[in-house]
Amino acid sequence: MSVSEAARAAKLSHARVGALVRSGRVPSRKVGNQHVILDPNALLAMPRRAGRPMAPRMAWGLLLLADDQRPEWVSPGDLYRLKKHLARLASDPEPESLLQALVRNRAARHSYRAPQPDALLRDDELVLSGVSDARAGMSAGSDVEAYVHEDDVRKVVRRHLLVEASDAHANVWLHSSPLVPASPSRLQVAADLAEHGGPRERTRARDLIRTVVRGRP
Repeated sequence: MSVSEAARAAKLSHARVGALVRSGRVPSRKVGNQHVILDPNALLAMPRRAGRPMAPRMAWGLLLLADDQRPEWVSPGDLYRLKKHLARLASDPEPESLLQALVRNRAARHSYRAPQPDALLRDDELVLSGVSDARAGMSAGSDVEAYVHEDDVRKVVRRHLLVEASDAHANVWLHSSPLVPASPSRLQVAADLAEHGGPRERTRARDLIRTVVRGRP
């Protein structure tokens, strides 16, 4: 698929897709003078908006604050800025796109294929989120999404015989981070859903966000 075709399919600008290809974030190969996208589905996980993402500590501050948790690292000045972001989410016509762009540095997202994905549902080192969280309202079937501490990724990969896969062929998505809350916040689940890129997931992400930010001071 060419850059132009991929941009139309993902509803992204040609310039945005070209930048993602040049940075190596979207797998491609060069045929003649053109880049060919190897995994068009990888574009769906990319933020729909350009812009500078929040630092990890601020991203996690936003996700936790939305569920009325104030982490110890959030200063009064940070608190003011985070509340401004929540107000932006409340008024934005596509809050899932805004949230996805803001908090993409919260964790590294890995796509895998597992021979027995159900076994991950019983792994105590994983915190289920995204399509595997009941609040997502998704019938995930044999798909699993979870957070894992960045130091434990290799161990989990070996234990469950995970093989790296494109988004189109993955049945497991792991988000690795130095911070893994014991229970995912609602905005955390929404951000995970938005990264899947499908219309059903993005619609559910939008509904979750609006439920969280509606009526906040």
